[in-house]
Order: sequence, then C-alpha cells, then structure tokens
Amino acid sequence: VEPVEGSLQWENAAALDQQLVDASAAGLEVILIVRGTPEWARAEETLGYSCGPIRPSKLPNFASFMAQVVRRYSQPPYNVSYYEIWNEPDVEISVLPGPDSAYGCWGDPRDEYYGGGYYGEMLKVIYPAVKAANPNVQVMVGGLLLICSPHIPAECPSSHPKFLEGILHRNGNNDGGDYFDGISFHAYDYYFDQLNRFGNPDWGTAWNNGGPGVTAKAKFIRETLAAYNVSGKFLMNTEGAILCDYCVDDDEFEATKVNFLVQFYSAAIAEGLSANIWYSAPGWRNSGLLDRKLEPKPGYHAYAFARETIGAASSAEPVGDGDLIDGNGVVGYKFQRLNHQVWVLWSADGAEQPIRLRPGTPAAIYDPLGISQEPSQEITIG
Repeated sequence: VEPVEGSLQWENAAALDQQLVDASAAGLEVILIVRGTPEWARAEETLGYSCGPIRPSKLPNFASFMAQVVRRYSQPPYNVSYYEIWNEPDVEISVLPGPDSAYGCWGDPRDEYYGGGYYGEMLKVIYPAVKAANPNVQVMVGGLLLICSPHIPAECPSSHPKFLEGILHRNGNNDGGDYFDGISFHAYDYYFDQLNRFGNPDWGTAWNNGGPGVTAKAKFIRETLAAYNVSGKFLMNTEGAILCDYCVDDDEFEATKVNFLVQFYSAAIAEGLSANIWYSAPGWRNSGLLDRKLEPKPGYHAYAFARETIGAASSAEPVGDGDLIDGNGVVGYKFQRLNHQVWVLWSADGAEQPIRLRPGTPAAIYDPLGISQEPSQEITIG
C-alpha cells in the first residue's frame, strides 16, 4: 500500500478490499494481518527482507500508516475489529526460505530476548495511534510461532522462547503489556505414523502426555504474562491442525484427524481461548477438512459436530476422579450448556478403556462424527 514513503496506493489492496467486504457480508469476523516492510522503511540489518523489522526512525511512519488502516477498515463495508501485527515475528532470517517469506523475521539470536524487546518498542509507538483512530479495535501480538518450549532446553535455543518475554520486558521498562489487547499464537501437532498417535516433540506433548500442544502453549503464554503481572489479555490460536507431509488419502491419518480435532477444540475451549482456528479447510500439509473437490472429509463432520455440541459452552472443567468408576485411563472435559452438561472423553493412552459413569446413564452418547450410540452407564472409550 505504501511502496513509496508518504504515498498510499490503496488500489494495490483492491483484491483484499473485496474479500473483506464479502467476509463481512457473510457474517464472518476477520483478523486482519498487517505485515511487510517496504524497502524505504527496513532496518539496516534486514535491508533485503520485507519480513523484517522497521527502522527505528520510521516507526512513527508505521504508526501513521496503522491509523489510516484502522480508519479505513474498521468501518462499513469492511468492519474489521482485530488487527494482528505481523505473522510469526518470533522467527529469525537464517531459517527463512526467502527474503519475502510469509514468516516475520524480527527474531534476533544475538539478543537475550530474541528481538522481542524491539517488537515491543514498535507496539508502544503504534498502539496509541491505533486507539486514537478507533478505541474499540483490538491490537494483537502477531501469531507467535513459539517453536519450542523453554522447559526442554536440549531441544530449544535458550533465547527463542523469550521473544514474548522481551515484548513484556520492553528493554527494562516492564510495561509492554500496556500496548496490546490480545496475543495470537500458532499450535500444530504432528502425526506419529500410527492410528491416534500425535504430538509436538518440541513442546514435550503427545497423545498420551498432555494431549494437543495448544494446551501447553496457552499455559506458557499465561505463565509469562503472570510473571510480569499482566492480566486481561485474550488469547487466540489462529493456526492449528494435525500435520503429515506424506499422508495423502491415508485412512488412518484421516481417522486420527477426527479424534485429534475433538480433543483439540475441547482443550481450547477449556483453556478459555477466544478463538481456535483450524488451518485450513482445503488443507496445508494434508491438514484439510475438505478434499480436492471441496467435498467434506470425515474431519469436517467431526468439526461441525463439535461446534454444534460444545461451541456454545458457558464453562468447562476437567473430568475428575469422582466422575468415573473404573475410569483411571480416561481423560476429558465437562462442558456446561444451558441446562445440561456435555462430556467429552477419550483414552489417555489410545487403548480402549471400559468405564462406568458415576452419575448414571447419560441422556445420549455420540461418537466424534455425531453418530448416536446406545446410552449406557458402562461404555468403552477409545
């Protein structure tokens, strides 16, 4: 939009404009990602990379640009309320496939906080300008990759997970939490070549150890916020799925996707995330819920049924020892919906587990695809 300093060329965004109009007309809530540094505004160390940081002297220009973006897009016919600043900024140049990568590249392995402090400085400059343009819009820390857990030092460079801490620390000012409203992050899991086995080794999570990685990442973010006494920030997982590069038309992978998806959304709701976005419907690395003809795969039906049954839950809590008889190998959540509860249960280790429900016989039992089962107090959980 601004390839030349001071000259905004909105015609370059014509295709985006139409997409935003269509999305608003369809009742969709858009998260608009703002990213890409024009050459005239790039930091010296990343001159060849559009994904990189903005030169300090040009941060006021970016603030002015953001104000104009918000004034344009937060009103009809676009109606955008959420603005995510960059995509995966916690990545460094050395791992990028090219200079115009969709990743951000604010990561700096030479810095104790991996470059997060400077990203926080940028937020400090633009946040007042955005709120002055429209106090109701929400500024989001851009989709953190969070590639590895600091609790697994052998697998994780010491500074990498400190990018978020750097934002909050903001070069010793410890006020970074004042300059954003919510945090976007990404949480993928990987298929382990056997039915219902998945995990994220870089976060120490697996089908039989904590379940989908979205839980571990959400807890890490909350722990980091709490360490700086920051509260009241919403969290969104804006990219998540189960991935497998070689699982084309693989029935076991698609069956695993069904069961993973229900656990994934159950965990996200229980963690209180404001959004949990599957990436994507047509698929990336075989994550799709639709096939090549855009016909639903089994995972789509599981997605729809989960949305129908637990999407409007008002509260959620883990199923405890007092809820089950002979159910030590089963985990899950209890969701409150209006005047009834929905329980989502699965086997902790993937093996079938016979259990008895302590409250008695439920009103109905369904498998992940929404197919009704015979109600009984004694059931087998897979």
